Amino acid sequence: MRSMLLGAVCALSVMAGAGPVRADPLTLDTLLGLETFGRIAVDPTGRVGVFEERRARNDLPRFDLQAEGALWYARLHRIDLGSSGRSRPLLPQADDAGYRMGPFSPGGSRLVVYRLQGLSLRLGLVELDTGAVTWTDVSPESGAWGRAVEWLSDDALLVLGMPDGGLPPRLEQMNALQQQAPGLWARAASGQAAYVTSGSDVPPPPPPARRLWRIDARTGAAESLSEGPFLDFEVSPDRKHAALLQDGPILPPPDADTATELRRARTLRLVNLETGAAIDPSAAVDISTSLLSWAPSSEALLVAALGDRPTLFAVAPGGTARQVTPKGVSLDTAVDVYGSPTVQAGWSGGAPVVLGSLNGTPGWFLQGPDGAVPLEGVRRQARLTAQGRSSLLFADGGRILRVGPDRLARDVGAAATAVRPDGPFGQRSRFDPLKSGEAVVARDGDRLCRIRADDPQAEACLHAAPGAAVGWASGAVLERGAEGRGLNTLTLRTADGTRIVIRLNPELDAVERILPREVRGASGARGWLYLPQRTGAAPPPVVVIPYPGKTYASPPAAMIPESVNLVQNGALLVAAGYAVLYPDLPETPEPADGLADRLLAVVDAAADEGLVDPLRIGLWGHSFGAWTVAMSASQSSRFGAIVAHNGIYQLASAIGDTSSSDRIAGANDYTNSGNARWLETGQARMLRAYWRDPERYRRNSPFEAADRINAPVLLVHGELDTAPDQAGQMYAALRRLHRPAALTLLFGEAHGIHGPGNARVYYEQVLTWFDRHLRPDGDADAPSNTAARLP
Repeated sequence: MRSMLLGAVCALSVMAGAGPVRADPLTLDTLLGLETFGRIAVDPTGRVGVFEERRARNDLPRFDLQAEGALWYARLHRIDLGSSGRSRPLLPQADDAGYRMGPFSPGGSRLVVYRLQGLSLRLGLVELDTGAVTWTDVSPESGAWGRAVEWLSDDALLVLGMPDGGLPPRLEQMNALQQQAPGLWARAASGQAAYVTSGSDVPPPPPPARRLWRIDARTGAAESLSEGPFLDFEVSPDRKHAALLQDGPILPPPDADTATELRRARTLRLVNLETGAAIDPSAAVDISTSLLSWAPSSEALLVAALGDRPTLFAVAPGGTARQVTPKGVSLDTAVDVYGSPTVQAGWSGGAPVVLGSLNGTPGWFLQGPDGAVPLEGVRRQARLTAQGRSSLLFADGGRILRVGPDRLARDVGAAATAVRPDGPFGQRSRFDPLKSGEAVVARDGDRLCRIRADDPQAEACLHAAPGAAVGWASGAVLERGAEGRGLNTLTLRTADGTRIVIRLNPELDAVERILPREVRGASGARGWLYLPQRTGAAPPPVVVIPYPGKTYASPPAAMIPESVNLVQNGALLVAAGYAVLYPDLPETPEPADGLADRLLAVVDAAADEGLVDPLRIGLWGHSFGAWTVAMSASQSSRFGAIVAHNGIYQLASAIGDTSSSDRIAGANDYTNSGNARWLETGQARMLRAYWRDPERYRRNSPFEAADRINAPVLLVHGELDTAPDQAGQMYAALRRLHRPAALTLLFGEAHGIHGPGNARVYYEQVLTWFDRHLRPDGDADAPSNTAARLP
């Protein structure tokens, strides 16, 4: 079986066209053993650097928290930047736990850390001078929406956490089914009522409650300030008030015919940090998750109420709200990756500035004495990245623009990035500066310079690559390599020189580096091709990995080992002797139009150069890519084998697809509303509800075209993912039509591949499926197992 190739290391040359350099192919065992860097940061004083070394997939304490849990299973190391530059453990760390870093205190004396152990997440505080750590009883939020932690001083901080010490929702929902189903089954077995109901007359399940805690950093003692369904918070610059975003019930789509967005009735709470008094302003309802911006003076908080006509409000600490949308301006409410409307705004001195349009002209506007005033030279695409008391910094077209009190934009350099030692900040960071008063520009090719919004002269520059962790006060720079094997290397740069701090995954030095080749064909057909070593005169079979809407300006990052891509690792196919092709697949008005022809145009361009065999073509798709390969197989008989993982195949019924964990939580309404948006205005682009145009849904559903699929199809689906029944329906249709098909359900998996055991089953079946159907006379050493089976 292919398990030998998956687990063993054998010698292969790198690629066709390369010299006779010998190297080992990438194997699944190698992938499962790779470590990666997580967050890397330098404290505000520039004395200490800290980095996360994320554990290998085969070295995790547990696997029921899925990929989200894997992010938390790291080890923490510190580097004293002014001494030897060697790394050492930041604190004592248990083998059965994972650790992550949070923000440094303002003066750099302390660091927030997190410990995930079993099903318990705890917040700790490390004294950087002594290394002592104090673990609190607080279970913090994950920070998925915005802030979970904010320092008030070196001795006090606010934390958004769970009231009962449980896991935050992003982690808890990963194994909710495993935790809750046994109790329901036990009730049913004893004759008790065991049910979950969703519906119009049924109160929806309440959003998870959180508490806002104030923690004494010297002792770890925690005081609860407020409790509610909080998602995010922001402290005023004077540290006297906290604004909290509260989750609420789901709202129906604004249009009964087209689900343009996914909304919940979110509200605002203001907490006085000196007295503990809390106010829920009545005007701040249905507010956007993208904006919680305090004025530099702390006199008001800027929020956006969505409603029928989105409106900008300035809310005073006492709860009084005034409408501050510039006159005549319609707010821009682009939808974020979660399907929620967003608003981008900030403060220019004491006046709000907002992204919108005036008389059909888009741009950034503020209210002047005689009406709305555009910020000249700042385009609609610009993003507000920093705000001072009198000036703003925008990132616009790869440049940083400063807008001063005269409201004129001045170019100050090429936009670049450096790690914020108090970040990251979740979803809100995509739209909100989150109190940042500075930005980073690149100068002279190899320098990063920090510029401040309010002080054009206060510029500090260091030799560093974009994305580095920079100690501006000390001149120390921690940076990871930008590409290839450099991604495994962490380097420290100081005035004394440059040295390597740590290098991960030395085993990759012996692994082949598969170089991409750009392929171009007729009518704009284009893609990236990866070739195996030729073992004979005949060109190799090719496996195409398509994804709708995806175009590749550069080679796909998924092909490098450092990506630890377990969902669709094309390098494992190259190691098995297949050519792998990633085609550009831009969107078309009718999603399924000409899919097969567009894929085959790239394949034929490669075949015309003698690089691949046009008679042996496989398709491999994940998620909407699985829809793509199934749909393509119905349009052409040239494909010899199909593997479809976690796909949607019947669009008409997809609105009701709900994961088992959402069903047990009674979250059908929220999930189904999200599905409606995905179908109508999201990725599937049906553009209207099913009942308005059922034929469009049918034309774009592989299930409806199952009778035109003749290629063998292997369907794989994570049992915890949304829509496992979709794979079952597609399998049933193919089997009913006497087509060769197989179905595998991977238990304990959601939308990806996480567990090492399931990864082994998955790749054994994928490779054996392609072997059997693309090269039946080739080197597969046993027939594939086409029956569905458990891991």
